[in-house]
Amino acid sequence: MSSSIEFTALPTTDPLDIDLEQGPILPTTTSSSSSPPRPKKKPTLSARIDQLTDKAIDGLGPVLLCLAFLLLSICIFAYFTVVFPFHHPWKEGEGVFGNLGYIANMVWSCYLVWGIVANYYYAVRTPPGGVLDGIERTTDDGTYQNVLLEMETYTEITPTCKRCLLPKPERTHHCSVCKKCVLKYDHHCPWIHNCVGHYNHRYFVMFLTYLSTACFYYVFMGIGPFMLAAAVDNGETWPYWLDRSIVAFAEVLAVAIGVAVGGMGAWHWYLTLTAQTTLEQYNNNYIKKMCKKRGEKFTNMYHFGVWGNLLDFFNIGPRGHYPWYTALLPLRIPPIGNGKRFEKSGRGFVLDFGDDDEDMV
Repeated sequence: MSSSIEFTALPTTDPLDIDLEQGPILPTTTSSSSSPPRPKKKPTLSARIDQLTDKAIDGLGPVLLCLAFLLLSICIFAYFTVVFPFHHPWKEGEGVFGNLGYIANMVWSCYLVWGIVANYYYAVRTPPGGVLDGIERTTDDGTYQNVLLEMETYTEITPTCKRCLLPKPERTHHCSVCKKCVLKYDHHCPWIHNCVGHYNHRYFVMFLTYLSTACFYYVFMGIGPFMLAAAVDNGETWPYWLDRSIVAFAEVLAVAIGVAVGGMGAWHWYLTLTAQTTLEQYNNNYIKKMCKKRGEKFTNMYHFGVWGNLLDFFNIGPRGHYPWYTALLPLRIPPIGNGKRFEKSGRGFVLDFGDDDEDMV
């Protein structure tokens, strides 16, 4: 293949064995009788800081879940009690046909709330996927062999996680917060107190999509109520029972959430449409630089084009198992495959870097 370069996946290496200039150093295999056991290295200051950070992230998870629920509840409550009636009051005596605008906007608003709440719940409650999912656990050797049967590898030595001591399927990485390997690992999100992986990636991205859309819609619709709530010195009466300070706070909150979540959502849609996870994107950029120096062109072997990636993401289309309209509904729909092997476009291979084997995002 003259126009592209193929990289072979390497076994997981310890981050301490990585040379940033030379790349991963493969461990040599020697017999236990000819060499003494390798002494354990004392954790460095940075390693201790990472451990404390991981514990803090794990401990803050439930707190951030409650905070997210509280903030979302404030905005939703302010919208249906003030913002929506401000623009779409029910017209008494005109019946259904005289209130079609009210009904249409109520349906749209409820659809957005449904999308936010359902996808957030699915992202939190759906396990991202582990190496032992669907594996009948027998003896250690038997379990190891069962995992091997479900994964693909292109190396003589099977990639293995030194922390889980289990085979590491493609696109799998070890999360330092959850202390386990996660299938198609993207990152650990403290706001959902869960990893984003193979089985809940769709829900996480769609939660960002629905939430950012709802925030921008709220900001646009809430300008009028916000100006009315701010007009305290003008003698304007406040016709709603909800305090005007809460309405003003909800408007500012919607702006902040919309900007932050909108930016994150745009980033994850870019990754989705280019068939990358967050960690893979960093790795692929490193490989592209290597290829450029060698005059070669790197392409992602999981990339089937923007349209093909979109169909795969929603589990629809030629390789999917669900009708097209399910992409528009916040339903619990599993992804394609078991997360341990993926269909390839045949245009290259992804190099697995040992120092990215843990969550650094």
